[in-house]
Amino acid sequence: MAVRSLVAGVAAVFACHAAAVAPADRQARVDAQGVMRWTDDGSEVAVFGVNYYAPFALDYRVLRERGCDVKETIRRDVAQFRRLGLNAIRLHCFDREFSTREGAFVDNDHVDALDYLVSECASNGIYTVLTPIAAWGGGKWTSCTNGFAYPVGIKTLTSDRDLWKAEARFEREFAEHVNRYTGRRYADDPCVLCFELINEPGYPDGTTSEQVAEYANALLDGIRRSGTKKPVFYSATWNGRNDCVPMLKTDGVSGVYYATGLEAGHALPGPQLGFVKGSSLKADSRLDGKAKIVYEFDAADTPGAYMYPAMARLFRSEGAQSATQFQYDPTPLAADNVSYRTHYLNLVYTPEKAMSLAIASEVFRRLPRGTSFAAEKNEMVFPPFRVNAESNLSEMVTETALLYTATPLTPVPALEKLRRVWGCGSSPVVASSGNGCYFLDKVADGQWRLQLYPSVMPCADPYTGDGGKKTVVLADCPELTVRLPDLGADFTAWRVSDGSRAASARGGRVVLAPGDYVLSRGAPVSPAQLAAADVPEWWAPQPDLPDPNRKRWPPTLAELVAEGRAKFPTPRDWNFFDAALAVRCSGNGGWTEAAKDDRGRPACRYRATNFVEREAMSAYVPSDGKVYAAAFPEAGEGRTLVVTGHAVGSVAEQVEVALRLDDGQVWGTNVTLPRHWSEVRVPFSDFRYFSHWNVPERQDGFRLDIRRLDTVCLCFGKWLDPSAAGRAHAFEISSIRVEQ
Repeated sequence: MAVRSLVAGVAAVFACHAAAVAPADRQARVDAQGVMRWTDDGSEVAVFGVNYYAPFALDYRVLRERGCDVKETIRRDVAQFRRLGLNAIRLHCFDREFSTREGAFVDNDHVDALDYLVSECASNGIYTVLTPIAAWGGGKWTSCTNGFAYPVGIKTLTSDRDLWKAEARFEREFAEHVNRYTGRRYADDPCVLCFELINEPGYPDGTTSEQVAEYANALLDGIRRSGTKKPVFYSATWNGRNDCVPMLKTDGVSGVYYATGLEAGHALPGPQLGFVKGSSLKADSRLDGKAKIVYEFDAADTPGAYMYPAMARLFRSEGAQSATQFQYDPTPLAADNVSYRTHYLNLVYTPEKAMSLAIASEVFRRLPRGTSFAAEKNEMVFPPFRVNAESNLSEMVTETALLYTATPLTPVPALEKLRRVWGCGSSPVVASSGNGCYFLDKVADGQWRLQLYPSVMPCADPYTGDGGKKTVVLADCPELTVRLPDLGADFTAWRVSDGSRAASARGGRVVLAPGDYVLSRGAPVSPAQLAAADVPEWWAPQPDLPDPNRKRWPPTLAELVAEGRAKFPTPRDWNFFDAALAVRCSGNGGWTEAAKDDRGRPACRYRATNFVEREAMSAYVPSDGKVYAAAFPEAGEGRTLVVTGHAVGSVAEQVEVALRLDDGQVWGTNVTLPRHWSEVRVPFSDFRYFSHWNVPERQDGFRLDIRRLDTVCLCFGKWLDPSAAGRAHAFEISSIRVEQ
């Protein structure tokens, strides 16, 4: 009887899901002090989420090529946003795919998908920040490039006054478009929180602040002609054009922050927390009186799950009222990290990072605007939150909620008062043998909703841009140990899908396949109680087929040694420069290729055509100081760096060699590579602390210790030899070692 009642109630539960969550139906305005407020009660806006691009460009094209239903993908991914507690998305819309040369708005399949996304978000309590003009695109990125932004570049769009008319027209017609699913114009629909006029505008050299403001105000006039009263933002802080802000008629300014840079071409090793310091919205009196949003942020190329809460705290300290990570991988594409290689985020495929984002969302909404912030290198504690880089931990611990990416360090104050337990791995409340996310939400006394996501295995560096799978879904049924006094030691897991009994727990232990369950110490939960739990739909992809040749990434040194791919040389022979890896970590502004040194050993060649159009080239190669220290505990800090390399050409090359340590310290010097292969010796005393980089402020005790090396940075460019900027440059390196 109990099972039948649950089966009958499940359909009713899903039918009332839309009503269970408050829809995104509040309008916002910016007051005279530059604060964005809800119009119904005057409270401050604070929304947090992701950028998401299934309706456009490469994501849309690849989804279609793979036979995926774009709308079904959107619906399932939006359910994941809600599952993570997010309440905002942002898109810079690829105008080239739905505009004419004259700036007319073209209603097509991309707009249909955008309408559907906005509508799905609205019904799930998620607000949308819309940027009508992306300006860029082409090649693999856009399927149609007939719009006003093609084939001109961003600097022409911002300076050619004839094009301003087309852009202003597009802004107006974009806002006037009626969403086919909500029945409202973007200009009026409350689920559209605000507009941002254009994505990352750039300007020709010599553009004055007055000219920048005139351009922005022309676009603003265009969108205002739609009659919209929504807040409108302009990305003045992009390219540091804060000088124009006092002349802007927009309600606010948008900012950006990539704490770890972009496009390293590989996963960054070591802790990155110390790089969270200040976004483009940092304190500046010229921004006073304007509302602030962060249109994009990320800890790019960083697999760690400790960065997002710290960044959310930073943004609130700077006064931001909306912040959206860039970007969330559509689930059918996430195994490959198809589109933006330097970013990687998805609930299923990056569980710890996704949980960290959920915690960051709590940070952003709970902390007041203008909260305090101080940069930290390893741990940041601001109750009820904590991040710890060494433990790869983000946590939120309150009387009623426990969220974590790894075993929390803060004691749980009252187990009996908990109503929410979200996590990865194990805690004093839930221990899982898998690594997928799990969400426990209390439905009623003795009854909890459990949504369990599958375990995954990284099998390649997701940040290289190489083809093939980066993460696979495992076919596991993890054992969970649940220690909730309210639930007891012996409980039953009921499947929400059909109301059947899935398993019975003994001693708090239960083995379950990934899925959606009700854990109950007694009878199954009623439909009304389930609806009150306000839980989104659960879905996960099928497990990948086993492949005996597939290996876990990253491999341990012991695994490499066992496979014959590595060995322990003497400390003097230890090579801190992996040439094969360096070739894959293609430099910014130049390119790399494999080579051999004069002894036949692997080397990496760096080349640049000239340093006129692009003034510098840099590459970052992960290194292994900690492994070196573990292999040779008797080895010291090092006294001399020995670089084996040469200049390719008829003259010597100047190269800046910078060594980044695991706590963010960077030490560097210039090295002259001669024409012929040579060992160039550089005393450690020649290295200086690179305080001009994004590094921790130098402190007593900072020193260059090779045992803590995590990245070798190689840079060359115009500043090293301005007289040679017009010629080609190239050099090769095969080894970097240390003499004690």
